[in-house]
Amino acid sequence: MNSGTGQVPTRRVALLRGINLGGNRTIPMAGLRDLAGRLGWTDVATHLQSGNLLFTAAAGDGEAAAQLVRAVRAEFGIDVDVVIRTGAQLRALLDAHPYADGDPSRVVVACADGPVGELAARRLSELASGRERVQVADTGTDVYAHFPEGQAASKLAAGLLAALRPVTGTARNLRTMTRVADLLEA
Repeated sequence: MNSGTGQVPTRRVALLRGINLGGNRTIPMAGLRDLAGRLGWTDVATHLQSGNLLFTAAAGDGEAAAQLVRAVRAEFGIDVDVVIRTGAQLRALLDAHPYADGDPSRVVVACADGPVGELAARRLSELASGRERVQVADTGTDVYAHFPEGQAASKLAAGLLAALRPVTGTARNLRTMTRVADLLEA
């Protein structure tokens, strides 16, 4: 992680939670890129409309997330949760995911802003039903979930992020995470 203490800045992704879903909490990606530029961030790009902001900044992860949260609130009037990961962190998560037999659109990686505790892990397991599977990653701050029947009627999908409390997080499917990791490595 980039601590913001004189290290060479690393290109990262800010994963914004719950924006541009069903016309709610709308943030135009061009506006988000412009906002990041005004924060002094460079190499700014977005992927899809779901809040995947790629950037390079001198600030450490926590400071960059806090800057973005404040700026989004001021600019768009929306409170968002932001989790930051590097390309190397995403690649390691992708390489280690335990559901290689799953459809990449039905396997999700949830990234949290702090350690996923034992209570949260237990809540996640209790939400899983049928053939669904869930596992806390070795990082301790990320969760893998497999939804073989899809997420529409899944209690695990509906409660995944709430179950992580007191930490906050956001989730993307393997296809999106793979593409973001590729973009960070390019």
